[in-house]
Amino acid sequence: MALSPCAINMSSGIRRAICEQLPQLKNIYYALEVPSKVQNSTATRPLLQWILPADVAQHENELLDSVKRQQFDTSFIEDVRVVPRNGRNAAKVEFQIQPDAFAAHLLQADSVVPKASAFQEEHVVVEYSSPNIAKPFHVGHLRSTIIGNVLANLHQHLGYRTTRLNYLGDWGTQFGLLALGVQLGSISDDRIREAPIETLYNAYVMANKAAAEDPQLAQRARELFTSLEANTDPTLSCEWQKYRQYTIDELTGMYDRLGVHFDSYEWESQYSQRDIGDVLTQLRSAGLLQREHDGREIVVVDERRVPVIKSDGSTLYLARDIAALLERQRRLQFTRMLYVVDNGQADHFNALFSTATALDASLKDKLQHVKFGRIRGMSTRQGKAVFLRDVLNEARDVMREKRFASATTKANSTLNDEHVCDILGVSAVLVNVLKQRRQRDHEFSWQQALQVNGDTGIKLQYTHCRLHNLLERFGDIELAEIKPSWQHLTEEPSDALAVLYELARFDQCVWQAKEQLEAHVLVNYLFGLCNATSRALKRLPVKQEKCPDKQSQRLLLFRAAKRTLQQGMRLLGLKPLNQM
Repeated sequence: MALSPCAINMSSGIRRAICEQLPQLKNIYYALEVPSKVQNSTATRPLLQWILPADVAQHENELLDSVKRQQFDTSFIEDVRVVPRNGRNAAKVEFQIQPDAFAAHLLQADSVVPKASAFQEEHVVVEYSSPNIAKPFHVGHLRSTIIGNVLANLHQHLGYRTTRLNYLGDWGTQFGLLALGVQLGSISDDRIREAPIETLYNAYVMANKAAAEDPQLAQRARELFTSLEANTDPTLSCEWQKYRQYTIDELTGMYDRLGVHFDSYEWESQYSQRDIGDVLTQLRSAGLLQREHDGREIVVVDERRVPVIKSDGSTLYLARDIAALLERQRRLQFTRMLYVVDNGQADHFNALFSTATALDASLKDKLQHVKFGRIRGMSTRQGKAVFLRDVLNEARDVMREKRFASATTKANSTLNDEHVCDILGVSAVLVNVLKQRRQRDHEFSWQQALQVNGDTGIKLQYTHCRLHNLLERFGDIELAEIKPSWQHLTEEPSDALAVLYELARFDQCVWQAKEQLEAHVLVNYLFGLCNATSRALKRLPVKQEKCPDKQSQRLLLFRAAKRTLQQGMRLLGLKPLNQM
């Protein structure tokens, strides 16, 4: 199995040496594990193990025999030991690694030239975030945005062809209300341009309230949307296009703060009634649409009668989603489509997948609803409205207060304090959300999110800064000319090998996070790496060490820790700081 162009972890050469001898074992590259319990003594030899998965149980003896017969590259693999199944313990293969090769592949910078990825023929499409236009970015969209971003990052890192979609809500009667609000408030273009999202949102709220009290205004809003849908009012259509652009402009700034980007912005209006006639014809021809006595047309899914077309002939959200899915399959030819949407939409996606698969059998097993729970309690300290901009600004302001109050904060004229505080605040919020199992509801806590000593985004940034400053202080030492030594590491306190083994686990951790579609797997790995690194920084001082060889070997270790931490942070969407 080959390594992806993006996934350059330094244990890759050893993993590849094993995989190239076992091409019949799919995905063994990432299934190779560093045992979780290692004895950090001078007698320890580094190991990688492959625990046979349950799905190969029928061929277990055949596979184990084939492994025994292989001749592995002795410059990497010293010995191979096959351990048969024992009761509930699965069979496994232990590869004893040549120690200096193990150290070299983990500690030397860019020591492996990557090959093409085994996954480059697989196209994964991830749809995430998906807010509505002309509304401020709500915290309810945060979890979809950052979980989807991590999943896209993980797939791209592993070499999958990855497309990131943002499917924005820009259709429905609410946009008639928005147009009505602009008219009722006599809101000028100049006023909208000054603060577009805030002004448009306030107009919508005003119109919504007015329409609730006056049926004639509610009817007027419906008529405005009908005009938009039928494209009979050029002025209204032009205004609506402007509202979409204003939304993109504001969202881009928010996404940049979150470390998020997209390959494509798509719109619900692309699949309005006038654009999806062919899909409705297909649904009727396949006998999937059934007409109710009130004129609605529905599909039956698990004995539920799910509306697709209203009695007046207009389409509902499910119809537009079916059309979008079928069009994406034709256009993108994906092998997997992930929808990162909250738990509450499970019935909708069940109906979508069931109906679309009935029309196109090739979609079977390609579609997945990546569910997540809700965030509760995410507001500012004053309990203000739950718009994400306010929450991130609050996090930035709290970090500014903490930095000024800290006795260890040094004056630095070259540092942009506002920029640093914003990155720290965003890191705190993101990691506090991402460290939770995604399907659980999460109670947000400012106190927990902004701790320096706990398992937080601040800890990741702080550890990265410590490592950067250490390496910068000893920048005159040419580490590229230093050969990593297993012997030196075994003569150090056990903290040195503890860091080395943590580094070796990075590949398997990234794979597990992708397989489980769980960002918290990677977050917890990075916490473990930071903890091991912090202990090593205390027990393996560089400045006080008089022996040049020990100094340089420790610096190699800390450089590799920084490189791996940085890579993991970027997969989470964080922007690693060098100073804070």
